[in-house]
Amino acid sequence: MRFICILLMSVIIVGCQGDISENDYFPVNKGVEWHYSVFEDLTDTTQKRQFSITNLGPIDLKGDYSGMPVFARRTSDGTVYYILQDDTGSYRIAKRTVVELTPRFDDKEIKILPNKEDLEVGRSWVAETRSYALHGLRSALPDPSKKAFSLTYEIVALNSSVVVPAGRFENCVKVEASGVISLYADPRLGYQDITVTQTEWYAPGVGLVKLVRSEPMDLEIYKGGSITFELNRFES
Repeated sequence: MRFICILLMSVIIVGCQGDISENDYFPVNKGVEWHYSVFEDLTDTTQKRQFSITNLGPIDLKGDYSGMPVFARRTSDGTVYYILQDDTGSYRIAKRTVVELTPRFDDKEIKILPNKEDLEVGRSWVAETRSYALHGLRSALPDPSKKAFSLTYEIVALNSSVVVPAGRFENCVKVEASGVISLYADPRLGYQDITVTQTEWYAPGVGLVKLVRSEPMDLEIYKGGSITFELNRFES
């Protein structure tokens, strides 16, 4: 699905910015919404689905984060993520699924982006993640998504252009990441190292407009693939 009219979308986006700063690459303003198309190519199957994020505004998490600038955002699957945004950057610090009564804190803060004053080509950081695409073909196999591993992120461009269904976005911060997850494939092959890569584009005044994650694997009992998020609509 392609964008219908770049000019029209540009007018809509400019008109709905509200109090979002034009150089804010990760808005946390209450009421802002992102709507994405998600394309999953998982080697043995492909599908397309919709995914959305809604900012819920500031929240007091009490405890260690009491009085700190923490913001909540809810996804269309009902999960609420808690974002700390201070003068060093934006971090995910906790989440709460639909079956949890209280937030579950991450072992350590997961950096999303540096502070906008620190956005420069070559800046890098390491953050923990989990598999998006790796999966076993038998129910008894260990679930790769339960295993944490690290990706090393690096800002590779500050003026990247990207086209998604929502339109064409200029002057995006482009972030590339890579890491390795080790997976026990079978007794014959033993452990296999899978190189995971991820590319993200953040547009000024909008936020994440595209993400591509690649986890290549094609074995008898484990498969991998790629997952792409593309922005359909942005609302504030």
